[in-house]
Amino acid sequence: MGVAIIVSTHGSSAEQLVNTVEMLIGKKENVSYINFNSNENLEVLTKKFELEIKNLDSSDGLLFLVDIWGGSPFNAANRIVKNHLRKEISVITGVNVPMIISVFLSLEERDVNFNKLVQDAFESGKDEIKLLSRKEGEIFQKIEEKVSNDRASRGSIEDDESEHMKIVLARIDDRLIHGQVATRWTKDTKVNRIIVINDEIYQDKVRSTLLKQVSPPGVSAHVVNVDRFVRVYFNPKYHQDRVMLLFTNPGDVLRIVESGVKIDSVNIGGMAYKEGKKQICDSVSIDEDDVRSFMELHKKGIELEIRKVTNDKRIEIVNLIRNRFK
Repeated sequence: MGVAIIVSTHGSSAEQLVNTVEMLIGKKENVSYINFNSNENLEVLTKKFELEIKNLDSSDGLLFLVDIWGGSPFNAANRIVKNHLRKEISVITGVNVPMIISVFLSLEERDVNFNKLVQDAFESGKDEIKLLSRKEGEIFQKIEEKVSNDRASRGSIEDDESEHMKIVLARIDDRLIHGQVATRWTKDTKVNRIIVINDEIYQDKVRSTLLKQVSPPGVSAHVVNVDRFVRVYFNPKYHQDRVMLLFTNPGDVLRIVESGVKIDSVNIGGMAYKEGKKQICDSVSIDEDDVRSFMELHKKGIELEIRKVTNDKRIEIVNLIRNRFK
């Protein structure tokens, strides 16, 4: 699909916006950013646009994502629109991270046409602007209302131990639900539930509530302890659910496996460095307890691979462990 994307803002925020989305989703071809510097004028910026367009495949459309209506990036894009009457060109103002994420994901779909891509980006940019009130007591009241509504519509595993699920992804990531999980992994695995499994977080009402609140649209989030999850797993009532399991450490994964939960593969997304841990790659640091748990999982024939996002190259953690822990 020959759709070209140009992100442009005053200053250098265009570059940072694209870098942020690439961190969450991965890099995409035919996407460019153009910063508008303080020592430049409209003519210079328009020429930068025209030169960049020559380097992109815009045969099926060209989308400008700019910061403000009437600003120089918008005005330069508007000139391009008027000079290319036969080309599908659109300009959206108010560019933000959710808007660019929508574009990146749309570019991966074979059947998406240019007009739908533009409309989805426009709607995502608006819909993901939300207000979280800091007024005392109000924040958790609103979050709990959302969680309560989600439970009513989708069912709750915190209060109902009658669920059996298909585990699509088991992931160790001490950030748990964050941008990469809420966008890239959720979309690619097509899960309808995210279950955080951790004894301490289950007892922490504040953190538990916040995790449930940040689940992506259409996906319910739950926080349970290890024992509760094991009980829930063996009930077949919800056998049609597609589930992502999130852990902070391999020890909890080993506990549920030893309790009979079937897991074929574990993805390791991130384990932050702390005192007593050794860094084995840029996103994973582990200690002796982690090593023992990983090696026990390995003995059980479970694949253990490191990837931040789905299109990263798989790295086998066992090989790194053997090199760093001798």
